[in-house]
Amino acid sequence: MAKYDLDDFVRVWKETGGRAYKVAEIINARPPTVYMLRNKAEKRFGIQLPSAGDSGFTRGDAGQEPNDYLQRVPIDGFTGTCIVFSDAHFWPNRSKTLAHQALLEIIKETKPKLIVANGDVFDGARLSRFPRNGWEYQPKVKDELDVAREHMDEIRHAYRGAQLARTIGNHDIRFDRWLATNASELEQVSGARLADHLLAWKECLSVAVNGTTMIKHRIFGGVHSGYRNTLNAGWTTVTGHTHLLEAKPWVDYNGIRWGVSTGALADVDGPQFSYTEDSPKPWCSGFAVLTFDKDGRLMEPELCRVMYGAAYFRGEVVVSDRKRKVAA
Repeated sequence: MAKYDLDDFVRVWKETGGRAYKVAEIINARPPTVYMLRNKAEKRFGIQLPSAGDSGFTRGDAGQEPNDYLQRVPIDGFTGTCIVFSDAHFWPNRSKTLAHQALLEIIKETKPKLIVANGDVFDGARLSRFPRNGWEYQPKVKDELDVAREHMDEIRHAYRGAQLARTIGNHDIRFDRWLATNASELEQVSGARLADHLLAWKECLSVAVNGTTMIKHRIFGGVHSGYRNTLNAGWTTVTGHTHLLEAKPWVDYNGIRWGVSTGALADVDGPQFSYTEDSPKPWCSGFAVLTFDKDGRLMEPELCRVMYGAAYFRGEVVVSDRKRKVAA
């Protein structure tokens, strides 16, 4: 490997505003080498060199106070597979959805380096600001927590070599918000945050991969959210919330990027969504598989989509209603 002067490297890093891919072009190195040099320079000079993806947030754990929420987890120099699922809305006394079963199978097959639960693993039906619809069933919070913990552990154990992150969805925050509003004396008591029940998953608002791909629960809403997200962010965006499942490409002078919507791990016709009153909706069960090449560039996002009674990935059936293993 060629030798690089660390003083020159620091100067170039600062001049480019921490844009690793621009630095790579200037010093004629691959992005993973750039990130290695950054770590070496930080240790030697005792400084922090935030990347364009850090936006001022310190790399590492959350803030100093127990109730601080980690804003962003930057992951630099990432290559390999990342699987992103969202909107599981885990519901008690329900069989695993086709999307959920397919997720487990594809995790085992692809052995991803990173798995991101991109919001709304918890539904919080009884904690909603919206009133109950008549006499419809709403599970207890404890029952929701139990099933969420069970399924998230199952996903974690599908491949133990993956780094785990969980972004905070608008349903997830119902748990913390209700307690903070109605039982403020429980502040800093163990169990008073959803994160306390899902300890293996690093909780944050967003995950920034290689300073070019932003994974977070939501930005814009609506049927054109994927396009609007990436257009306004200037990065590839990977979002949940809308229950849409698509990868919208966008090309400009900066190159190609995508607005990825990760569908729902839940059954989109499940009882969690009775508020739609059986209306037509463009939702789809499934999730996204992201592959970053040896230079850390995102290849075209792939989708696992549930349709016609089966979950399909790369044109093949992963699991179907006829083959599925019904599990609570």
